[in-house]
Amino acid sequence: MLNIKYTKIVSLVVIALCAITLFAGFAVAAEDNPMNYKGKLKVGAQTVNEPITLAWMAKLLLDEYTGLKTETSTEFAASSVLHQAMVGKELDIYVTWTGTQLTGILRYEGPNLSKEETFRRVKEGFEENFKFTWIDPFGFNNTYVMAVRRETAEKFGLKKASDLKAHAKDWKIGGDENFDTRPDAYPGWSEAYGIEFKEVLPMQYSMMYMAIDKKEVDVIAAYSTDSRIKKLDLVMLEDDLEYFPAYSAAYVVRMEVLDKYPQVKEILSMLSGKIDEETMSSLNYRFDEGEDPEDIARGYLLSEGLIKK
Repeated sequence: MLNIKYTKIVSLVVIALCAITLFAGFAVAAEDNPMNYKGKLKVGAQTVNEPITLAWMAKLLLDEYTGLKTETSTEFAASSVLHQAMVGKELDIYVTWTGTQLTGILRYEGPNLSKEETFRRVKEGFEENFKFTWIDPFGFNNTYVMAVRRETAEKFGLKKASDLKAHAKDWKIGGDENFDTRPDAYPGWSEAYGIEFKEVLPMQYSMMYMAIDKKEVDVIAAYSTDSRIKKLDLVMLEDDLEYFPAYSAAYVVRMEVLDKYPQVKEILSMLSGKIDEETMSSLNYRFDEGEDPEDIARGYLLSEGLIKK
């Protein structure tokens, strides 16, 4: 009798433990269902066409696949200000570029790195120093690129940056406000290529395009995804010595956000490797022509089958 009673007790205990374990399993599964997530997330970006559109893409993806309430904040004037907002937990996610944060936030001053090594360093550096992590980049590289008017390219047979050597001594080049002094810009580029222009004219970035359009300069150091390259029919010259560093765009996320909402990483990763330079440039063009960034982001996501509405 004692053995029978003991066996029954053991059986009941086992059944109870199985039930508790099964219930716990369901609880974990339910908690990890992103549609059951509760809370708010804020996505930040600099007040520039490209990151604003990408911030809206993040919001729309999170709206589609999670129960979280999300909003965008796109009035940050500089990447350093954006970063400090994340440090202060005013933001949960932001859009940025690997090269920008490698030199600006991590203060890297060494030789140029491959895009893979650049990404590895910013990811490890941010995780160690700030408890932020990086989602794999979108796919495009928004870096410096030498650009000339199409008539100039055709007249002189210009296809790559080294082709400028025969003409630079008589030509003017325009760049952004720090292009003439930044070590990763003209000074280093000139040394690497062995090319010196007659005159280097730093100016407000938007003014460069007016200058080359009016033939006040012969070459500009443009950003590779800028829509004005297409609008003005400029020709981008191949960086055949691969001098300029990688500026791969990506989302940066506070790690505690992913601890709480683990599926957010997978949702944001839906855009990893999906957007090339030509696509981003066309999206920037629509923004610069006055289209609403939410509409641009939604249209792209719908066209890629990443959201349904």
